[in-house]
Amino acid sequence: MLSPLLIAIALLVSVSPIWSQSQHVTPDGKGNLTFIPGVRMQVRYENNQIDKNNDFYIKRMRFKGKGNIYGIASYNFELKVDGTGQFNKAPNMQLEHAWFTFPVAGNDLTFRVGLEDDVYSRNALTSDSKLLLMDRSQIKEALTRIGVTDNTIGALIYGRPLEGRVTYSAGVFDNLGFNFANNPDAALARRSDGAMWVGRVAYDFLEPANPAGSYDDYSSSYLDGKTRLTLGANVAHVSQAEIGDDKFSVSTYGADLFFGVGPVSFEAEYDKYSEKLTTNGKGTIEGDGWYVQGGVLVTPKLELALRYQTLDQSGD
Repeated sequence: MLSPLLIAIALLVSVSPIWSQSQHVTPDGKGNLTFIPGVRMQVRYENNQIDKNNDFYIKRMRFKGKGNIYGIASYNFELKVDGTGQFNKAPNMQLEHAWFTFPVAGNDLTFRVGLEDDVYSRNALTSDSKLLLMDRSQIKEALTRIGVTDNTIGALIYGRPLEGRVTYSAGVFDNLGFNFANNPDAALARRSDGAMWVGRVAYDFLEPANPAGSYDDYSSSYLDGKTRLTLGANVAHVSQAEIGDDKFSVSTYGADLFFGVGPVSFEAEYDKYSEKLTTNGKGTIEGDGWYVQGGVLVTPKLELALRYQTLDQSGD
């Protein structure tokens, strides 16, 4: 059986013939079947005092593809390999994204289905290539561990009415963060039995967002010199999850702010989560966290950035 890596390499090598074949126009002349490949790599050096180890390794490797299907829908997929060469890591290829997008009512309403980012948190929705810092925030990672801010399978709607002033998105997803029922320790087996509902709305006070853009096309800094001020809020709820014999619901909410003017950008986010136990009378486990960060573009290729963040997971 061919490995996913060999399949990805074969796709990249065959870009030219695939592209030339994909320009076929349907008999009704309404559209094309297209394929656009992409590759991205981020290399990192890390001096780890815990393991007393110096590492040069590939932090992120991505193989991408996207295109249009006869003017009816668009598609996007991405394969990832993270941590190649990193100390004490065993990297493997995984499917990061795979979705179909169907326009319904222009820029005001779009439907998407597949494996995608759920619609929570600006930091989580910003692509790796557009982050101010290579690592995401601590609160984002904490929410990922309970399956809220991560790629997951589901269906959603989104749109940008009012000429891009408002961006809304809402969907229902399978919380993949709890799907670890094969854990050899039965007491720690995790499972999500209920759907995860997620919603987000953002408003651009100054420069509007691209009306034809997506709910997840954020950037932590911009090169066009325009002044931006965006305020977003999101909420998520998982009706039922299990860890061993404990059953509980998960609820989260948060808000984020972005301001950018010229070469300067500022970003802040706060999120709170709670796990409400419905068995054993153990009450509610809570946690929250926030960060502030800023950056200055010295040149189009050099940016200085600083972040302060805090995370509290001890609430009960």
